[in-house]
Amino acid sequence: MYVALNISNSSIQVLSLKGRQVKKWGNLALAEGLVRDGLILQPEAVGEAIDALFKSTKIPRENVIISLAGLSFTYRFLSLPRMKPALLEEAILRAAKKEISLPLDELYLSWQALPGKGEEQEFFVLGVPRNLVDAVLQTLSLAGVEPYLMDLRPLALARAANRGDAIVVNLQPDCFDIVFIANGIPTVIHTISPRSEEATLEDNIRRLADELAKTAAFYQSSHPESQLSPTTPLLLTGELAAEAPARGLLQAEVEYPVEPLVPPAEFPPELPLAAYTASIGLALKKTPPKAAAKGEETRFHDININILSGKYRKSKAQPLPARYILLGVFLAIAVIFLFTLYQGRSQLGTENAGLQTELRGVSRQVNLASLIVEETARTEDTIQEIIASTETLNLATLSILGNRGDYTRNLQLVAEVLPPGTYFTSIEIDNNRIIARGETDSVFTVIDYATALEATNTFSEVRITELDEARSITSEADETETTPGGGSVTTFEILVNK
Repeated sequence: MYVALNISNSSIQVLSLKGRQVKKWGNLALAEGLVRDGLILQPEAVGEAIDALFKSTKIPRENVIISLAGLSFTYRFLSLPRMKPALLEEAILRAAKKEISLPLDELYLSWQALPGKGEEQEFFVLGVPRNLVDAVLQTLSLAGVEPYLMDLRPLALARAANRGDAIVVNLQPDCFDIVFIANGIPTVIHTISPRSEEATLEDNIRRLADELAKTAAFYQSSHPESQLSPTTPLLLTGELAAEAPARGLLQAEVEYPVEPLVPPAEFPPELPLAAYTASIGLALKKTPPKAAAKGEETRFHDININILSGKYRKSKAQPLPARYILLGVFLAIAVIFLFTLYQGRSQLGTENAGLQTELRGVSRQVNLASLIVEETARTEDTIQEIIASTETLNLATLSILGNRGDYTRNLQLVAEVLPPGTYFTSIEIDNNRIIARGETDSVFTVIDYATALEATNTFSEVRITELDEARSITSEADETETTPGGGSVTTFEILVNK
């Protein structure tokens, strides 16, 4: 039996699953301000509520799989050459350090290999802020619950969908989850916050439809080889989706056929399925996946990742470099040799004292001469480097001065179409290309900017080479983390070929 524990801003939800059959479930409301945007602000109060919920439902506190609504995260799909398993961890960490803008020492990293063939292997790499995970573990400790696994709620929703191609939408009062599944793999994972409490269901549906359109545009720009079909089913679930007009309102706003999400599990008719779908997906984490759904040509490939593996991963001891081993052997030989010389010198006594003194003087002169030769060689190398650097700078100066008119014109072209709220962090311009880096409020503003550059009909190619979407969240410790959607800061890099 596996138990799902789902924590949100406003409630705690627990559900037990034996095989694929739902056994028990329960829900407990939380006071406002205990949890906010994936951060548990008061672990003691939340821990007491979890303890009370387990007692009231009489669900065992074993094999508990946890998720937290609105949890900040960043993810990447990395392609690496196939290699020995012993080398894999270091290779993934090095690649993640290049691809993820946040410091890795502030994240718990976990990853999973994806199905594929060829000389390269693709990995899904997930990073979650350490302070958020640590707060969850502290809360569970106070509640007397030993965590078994920790999952991302959008991944649990994709598991509950079990489709090869689909759009999954989870409408909850605290946040909306959006997952694009393509070729059996959750490709785009996105979370947004609903409008204020005064907003109507219609307002939130319109906001969701607008976000779906932007996410679809982002998916198409990132996967030009795999176009999104208008017949792709939109699987709707969540507490707000249970309201009668929700499905009809959403269908009126989007072109995709809207269907209810029914997870591959057995459940009693009295279970409010839409509200507990994510929990069922959590509880199915260790259950072998079912075959492809009826009418599905592509089988779903579950990203079954454990966030806690990043916390409990032990650093591997680095092997001693060969140069240190050789140095140790050399020093041991030298010590033995010098000890033998010392014994011989003691035996010679005072007769060899003069010769030893003369020998030391000659040795000092030889060492001094060697140092002078080495210093002279280093000085000559330095002079040659300075001469080469000077020539390079002269050539660069001539090149810049010769083309400064082009540089001014190119800089003016890329700056004229810069969207509001977007600014550059750096611009590199040479004879053949322009590399613009900057920050803005969303990935879709970056797409608009790239489209505007193409519309000038001045450049041969405009391509987005880097894009990092993350949402800013400030905890009580004044730590900032990012995630796609919400109040976001998106970094980008655009390559413009002239």
